[in-house]
Amino acid sequence: MGSKMLTGVMLVVGPLLGIIMVLVGIGDMGETTFPDRAQKMLDNPAQHAILGVVWAVALLAVTIGTAYLARSMQGEQKPGSDLAGLASVLAFLSAGVVMVSFTLEMSVFDTGLTELGGDAANMLAIGEAIIRGVFMFMGGAILLLGIAIFRQQNLNQIVGGIAVLFGAFMVGGGLTSSMMASSGSENIGGIIWFIGFLGWIIITVVLGGLTIKQARN
Repeated sequence: MGSKMLTGVMLVVGPLLGIIMVLVGIGDMGETTFPDRAQKMLDNPAQHAILGVVWAVALLAVTIGTAYLARSMQGEQKPGSDLAGLASVLAFLSAGVVMVSFTLEMSVFDTGLTELGGDAANMLAIGEAIIRGVFMFMGGAILLLGIAIFRQQNLNQIVGGIAVLFGAFMVGGGLTSSMMASSGSENIGGIIWFIGFLGWIIITVVLGGLTIKQARN
């Protein structure tokens, strides 16, 4: 399988796999407290370990696929090459964040850590706080990548423009939600971010499909 085909497959499979995991496994845990979530994981270690691994694979497929796509758009004679390079860096950083968060969450199952005084609920809380950074980084990455696609007239300019829009929503909504929390405006920021997040999922799959089509041609 060529590198471009592999990139496209990761961009298509990653989001779809993530959606499946939310629907069948982890979507019902967002409203519970961290101690309750930790206890559920300890009560069903095999199930939650598998879900955690598959969830990490889904996020890594998206982040690494985006990084590879951005790298393929770099070159001295290509307009927007610097932006694509920055997008690649942000996507690779996101992949690293995913691994750190995954390691923290899997440490819940480490009995040795508990014996040393580690707290499973705290590990989950830290892991979730870290993973939120992935979506901010990926918002920036898709924003920069969309600009590069638009400037290079690569893949599809309309798709590039839409990617810019959703990336801006993710970054702007996330920043607004964080900075305006004390004034109650975080709800507005959260809505903007959520729109951008849904759009990011869709546009990532579209970019993956276009990349696969390009590889076949």
